[in-house]
Amino acid sequence: HCHKNTVTNTNHKHTIMEPLPLRHLLVPVDESKASKEAFEWTLENLYKQGDTVHLFHVISPSQKVVINTDLGIDEVIPDNGENARRVEAHAKDYLTSTFVPVLEAKKIPFQIEIVRFATDNDSIGSIICKRADQLNAAAVVMAKHSKGAIKEFIVGSVTNYCTHNSRSPVLVMHSD
Repeated sequence: HCHKNTVTNTNHKHTIMEPLPLRHLLVPVDESKASKEAFEWTLENLYKQGDTVHLFHVISPSQKVVINTDLGIDEVIPDNGENARRVEAHAKDYLTSTFVPVLEAKKIPFQIEIVRFATDNDSIGSIICKRADQLNAAAVVMAKHSKGAIKEFIVGSVTNYCTHNSRSPVLVMHSD
């Protein structure tokens, strides 16, 4: 009987020591150096013990996979069911090999979220904002790609959309 009491007390002490509620940090990532830097900055400057880092990757409907054949020729396969699966598998592999080892080494709780958006009317920015809302994210950390990037128009508009529409604070990392 005495032993049972001890257990109850320990649990009670544990309840009093509960840490502050979890914060969710949303980091939209792609395969750019800039988003890797935004991710690293988040871990160094924003992450606190107890936070969960959400790596968020959006696959656009028209995304194509470039495949290196033995001859060194790039083949671009049009978007169909098979390719969609390949794009998703590639994204997952990239996120898993690039970001996960760092998170696991630092014992940081994380989630990898790969979203394929169905319609062109849904901008990537609105999907990021919706996810930030669902998580009640403490912050959204985004990379603003340099002007030289091919996707600058898309990425610039995503960043702009989020800074104007997100209810969570948005940090924009400027990267060269």
